[in-house]
Amino acid sequence: SELRCQSSGSCVINIHTRRHCAYCRLQKCFDVEMRKELILSDEEKKSRHLLILANRQLKQILSNKQPLLTLSTALRKRKRSLISSRNEQTVVNSVTKMHCCSSNDILNDEDRILLNNINNAYQLVVDKNDYSYIDKYTSSTPFSQFINDETIMYESLINFFKCIPEFKQLDKNDQILLIKSNLLTIIHLHHIIIYNFQDCPNLDKCLSKWINKDFDYQIVRTRQYFYRFINHPLVLKLALVVLIFSVNLSSWFDITQFYEYKNMKILFEYQNYYTNILWRYLNYLFDEKEAIKVMEIIVMQILRFQLLMVTMRNSVCQSPYCSQYHPLMQSVLGL
Repeated sequence: SELRCQSSGSCVINIHTRRHCAYCRLQKCFDVEMRKELILSDEEKKSRHLLILANRQLKQILSNKQPLLTLSTALRKRKRSLISSRNEQTVVNSVTKMHCCSSNDILNDEDRILLNNINNAYQLVVDKNDYSYIDKYTSSTPFSQFINDETIMYESLINFFKCIPEFKQLDKNDQILLIKSNLLTIIHLHHIIIYNFQDCPNLDKCLSKWINKDFDYQIVRTRQYFYRFINHPLVLKLALVVLIFSVNLSSWFDITQFYEYKNMKILFEYQNYYTNILWRYLNYLFDEKEAIKVMEIIVMQILRFQLLMVTMRNSVCQSPYCSQYHPLMQSVLGL
């Protein structure tokens, strides 16, 4: 109904002129009995575009015809730079090989050091915070309190990313954009690890009240796909690092935001680098068929979280207390 023809509504539509008049092009589609419900909204177009990109990347990741990534010399050197603090130490079990892999999938000693350092950094950050606020919620707890309490969870995840050398070396503007664009979607992996791969009945009851029962059901169902990693939480920690370098996992941000990054090429390079590490680690934990299945689960369930966060954000935007939310939460919610 918003489209208008600049002429008389009878433009000639062919392969050369089809982009000249959206109204007449759409009208021609209706003339051949195309159903209106097949027309995608802007939000659906973005989600579809992201799904296509995710599938393309997954196919590239799973291709066994060539190594996943040829690293530059500088990037190889940065691989070793995640060092835990001398004053704070965390005991972490060594990563042990469980399955034989092809030469391109072997986890080497440098990879093990990197993974153990990621484990150390994550644990050090997590141990500094109290996440028990959810246990104190009652039927009268307002949605606005949960949003503000979540600042603790979000800040701890940001502090973890600040321990990743590649993230720290990015332009500050790019760091902020990555946090604004991705945190609301990937925070769920952080939640799952923090709460030890267990459901949170108290939170689930509140979500049913704050938003609706179906939303809570879908959140719980999506979370449970990741519970299979209870014995391998490092898979999710590494997935968090991979996903933070995504250009945009939030479907409501303006597409023009893509052009605001100072160096998109290095973001893809960093993401491919850590995806490569994740793939080799999965091939240590599982056989190749199971490793492929794990990658599919991570990608597809992250996309489910992405769509669910659109629903949550819509509920947040309807609240009269938006201006009272913590600035960090306003930022990641795009308020």
